[in-house]
Amino acid sequence: MQIEEILGQYQLHLIAHELPGGGKWDPFVAVFKFDEKLQDFVCVYEMQRASDKPLSNYDEAIEAARRAGNALLKQGTC
Repeated sequence: MQIEEILGQYQLHLIAHELPGGGKWDPFVAVFKFDEKLQDFVCVYEMQRASDKPLSNYDEAIEAARRAGNALLKQGTC
């Protein structure tokens, strides 16, 4: 499942994939930036794992993806 959040000119895609057979969730994040010329968001950070280990539920995975996305924006990585 995916959640999209807009932060200024950026859009975070927060993704949680349930792993087979165990109820663990892998969090992922992708970052998009609004392009004035195109009048649309373009990917500036491809989907990457947001945690080094699976998490116990969906909400924890989404929150880990949110933290990772915000950290990327703060660091100026995107």
